[in-house]
Formats: sequence, structure tokens, C-alpha cells
Amino acid sequence: MKTFIFIAFVLLVANTDKCISPLTAQERFHHIIDFVELPAELNIPGDSACFIEFREQWTFLAKGGLIKEVTGQEFSCSSEFPLPDGVARINDISYEFMLLDPHLAESGNKAFSGPDSMDNYTRKLQADLIELIQTHAPISPRYDPRKQLLSVYFHEEWIINPDSMEILKKVSAITPVIWQRRQTVEGKSIDEGDSGLPVYYKTPLQKIFLRHP
Repeated sequence: MKTFIFIAFVLLVANTDKCISPLTAQERFHHIIDFVELPAELNIPGDSACFIEFREQWTFLAKGGLIKEVTGQEFSCSSEFPLPDGVARINDISYEFMLLDPHLAESGNKAFSGPDSMDNYTRKLQADLIELIQTHAPISPRYDPRKQLLSVYFHEEWIINPDSMEILKKVSAITPVIWQRRQTVEGKSIDEGDSGLPVYYKTPLQKIFLRHP
């Protein structure tokens, strides 16, 4: 099965809510707007790019799972993108969900005066993602995920209603991505020319397969 690669741009829109039921006291909820760019394989001929704006509720389960419920979606181009003949289920969809910008103050770059590169909503989401990761595959102690968890690749199955084009998502796995600053042999950070922006590289960690209820 071919793997479709997507690029995601993220805006958080709501608080993390705590469930008050004692039976689900450890479940955490986030409401998210997620902009996903479709690859050329699924774009309508003649469209330079096509984005889907997903409105979603994410539920982090107590036993180490993640459910994404799509509550709404809008296409920037025609919603009638071509599906494989007779297929409304697409496996092996992967896209990167960005959490922070290493060019901002969290990276130690003095050009930015802000306290860090994440707002409180994003930080709460990052904390829940870190807990999910640590439940399945603890991150090496040489990394500080609160500062270095750059993004997460979601590996999903999409079930598409061919009439309404509504999409159901099933998260099968995630791949955490750590960022690190490039340094000289003396341990000094390397910046990019006159901009002062840090030069960094990305390290994907172990792919984690999730449990489902």
C-alpha cells in the first residue's frame, strides 16, 4: 500500500478539558484545528495545492491510546478529490504535526524575547503527547522532550464517505521527532549567517503503535 505524506499546520483553539467521571478520570481532551496539505496524488488537476481544515477533538485514553474525532472539515479546493476506484479506505497516511519552532526563544536564540515558543494550550497538548510516548517507548534520558519534542508524525487510516466526503480518522501509530542544535567540536552552537537563527537537525525516534479500545 502506498504511503501518502502530508504536511500539517496546527492551530489550537480550546482548553484541555478534564473528564470528571471517576471511570474516565485519566482521559484528557483537546480541541484542535489542523490544516493538512494534500499531496499531488490527491489534488484536483489544475489546483496548485489543496488543504483540508479539520476541526477535531482528541481524546487521550488512560490505557495509552489516542482517538481523533473529526467534528468538521473544509476543503480549500474541490472536495471531490479522486479516490482509488471502489476504495473509500486509505491506509498508511502519514503527516507531521508541529509543536514548536526551534527558531524561537526555547532554542536559546537571544534574538527572540518571548519566554518560549509555545502557548499554554500547546504546552498542555505536548505534555499529553509526551505522556503517551513515555507509556509505550520511554524517551532516552539524553533528550529533554519538553524542550526537544519538535513534532509528531501521525500514521493514520482514513475512511472516506464517497457521498459527503466526510473523513473518519484512526490513529494507528505515532513517530516522535526530536530536534537538536548543531554544534562545533568544541560544543558551541552553530547559527545561520547574519540571521542568528540556530541550525538544527531532526531525529525521528521509534515508531510507536497504539492500542485501540
